[in-house]
Amino acid sequence: MSGNKYLADTNAFIYLLDKYPVLQPLLESEWMFSFITEIELLGKKDILAEEIKNVRDVLSVCIKVAHVEKINELTISLKQKYRIKLPDALIAATVLYENIPLLTFDKDFVKIKELNLVLLEH
Repeated sequence: MSGNKYLADTNAFIYLLDKYPVLQPLLESEWMFSFITEIELLGKKDILAEEIKNVRDVLSVCIKVAHVEKINELTISLKQKYRIKLPDALIAATVLYENIPLLTFDKDFVKIKELNLVLLEH
């Protein structure tokens, strides 16, 4: 591990599972994730058993951030301040709670000025 820590957005995991090359240099870093990412990845309609196994395998080597009341408070604050979807607000709040960069391909996070953002490009 390189010592770098990131909270990875759901789309970062999707691209990781698809073996997207731009993520290769970041694989030596420690990846963390929110419970909402786990739900988004595994909650797909008609997900195949092999896909479930692949997602669980990837998540098993990452750190799941425990959901605490402070994340709820930050989520509410972000929802009030910005017009963002609940999953994005939860992920952003988790990033703020952990005080680490967010790893994402989603440009919508740019408007949340409080975030330390690592915006990846396709």
